[in-house]
Amino acid sequence: MTGKTNSGKKRFSLQFKLTAAFLAFTLLLFSLIGIFVNFLLEKQFENYVIDKIAQRNSSIVSNLEARYTDWGGKWDAAGLENIGVNALGDSLMLRVSDADGTVLWDAMTHNSGMCATMLQDLAENMKGYNAGFTGGYEEKTFPVTVGQNIVGNVSIGYYGPYYYTDNDINFLNSLNQLLLIATLIAAAVSFVFGAIMAKRLSSPISRVIHTAGKIAQGKYDDRIHEKSNTTEIVELTQAINILAETLAKQEALRKRLTADVAHELRTPTANLQSHIEAMIDGVWELDAARLESCHEETVRISKLVSDLENLARFEADNLILKKEDFDLARLIFKIEKSFESDISHRNIHVTQDISARRLTADEDKIEQILVNLISNALKYTPEGGSIEIRTAETPAAIVISVKDSGIGISSEDLPYIFERFYRADKSRSRATGGSGIGLAIVKFLVEAHGGLVTVESKPGEGSEFTVMIPKEPLP
Repeated sequence: MTGKTNSGKKRFSLQFKLTAAFLAFTLLLFSLIGIFVNFLLEKQFENYVIDKIAQRNSSIVSNLEARYTDWGGKWDAAGLENIGVNALGDSLMLRVSDADGTVLWDAMTHNSGMCATMLQDLAENMKGYNAGFTGGYEEKTFPVTVGQNIVGNVSIGYYGPYYYTDNDINFLNSLNQLLLIATLIAAAVSFVFGAIMAKRLSSPISRVIHTAGKIAQGKYDDRIHEKSNTTEIVELTQAINILAETLAKQEALRKRLTADVAHELRTPTANLQSHIEAMIDGVWELDAARLESCHEETVRISKLVSDLENLARFEADNLILKKEDFDLARLIFKIEKSFESDISHRNIHVTQDISARRLTADEDKIEQILVNLISNALKYTPEGGSIEIRTAETPAAIVISVKDSGIGISSEDLPYIFERFYRADKSRSRATGGSGIGLAIVKFLVEAHGGLVTVESKPGEGSEFTVMIPKEPLP
């Protein structure tokens, strides 16, 4: 359960620390409760003893009044001695006098040694139980009344303000022992309960540590399935599971990207290598046509690298959109002009239906979206075909669509058309120079704006790509 760091410091497991902390807290809590309960009980017992002394005093006075009547209205020496000796058994010292003040019986006179010993024992009891107790001999005098006449007086002496007999001390000691035993039992139960709770708390955390270690080693398939009723632990395990899942997806994407890039570069580099080797070996003559073929392959490689750079830049975590209000119609006109040569050369008819003229968004990113969509439409629209660019406005969004009369996309390929490097017709795409990245860039930039891009297409009837950019809320 313990170990040492490089610096020599001891390390303890979380379960050990939680158990120790729970036990220490429980011991402290029950100790404080025990002290408080002990204080209350002692205070109550002190009040009980004081009341008991008062009740005995009252009982002695009542007994003397009753006995005086029984003795025929006079004091009986033997009867007084009997009452006085019994009172000594209760640690009370009596002195009885008649109405004239003549002392009839005195405990000090009867047995002064016994009285002194009794007071000394009581003082030792009180000092032994409470070292700070201060007390001494006290005496109270009460009249003995029969009818309306005072027939005498009784002085009752005792160790005050209160005293504990041996039986009282034994009772208090037993009570304290019971409290101590109860505290120890509670501590033992708390230790077991604390150990169970500590294990329940530390087990998921230990599992998190284990899973995090696996993630650090690149093993992303490990998941945490331990159950817990603690909200923070549930959130922690969910966060680790989500992290592992996210990293697994990123790792899969990285591997797929590496494979896709290698696949995309293999053909043009192999072609370029074979052409150059053939010309070096003299198999082919070095002429303009073959140099142009090599140039096309290098352009294709350059275009692929450029597209990859753009995708990596757009997918960076720190992508910041610089949103502003701009003229969407002017932007579409500018982009169409940039493709004017290709449009004219292939005799493609381009029309515009601009209903929404302004848009609040990142103009550079919207331009990249439109360039990729229009370029894609031009690549796959045959000579003499048509392209229609439309904008519209809904209560929640600006809608931009690019529709072509090209060869279309099959229903099997539509769900994957926005994935990077995906080609519905690989031979066709290579011939037109496509890298399979343009639509992935479109999808990412649209979603970065909080929007949505969709496609509808039928083979032989063309395709229509629709972009919806949500409107900025009014300030």
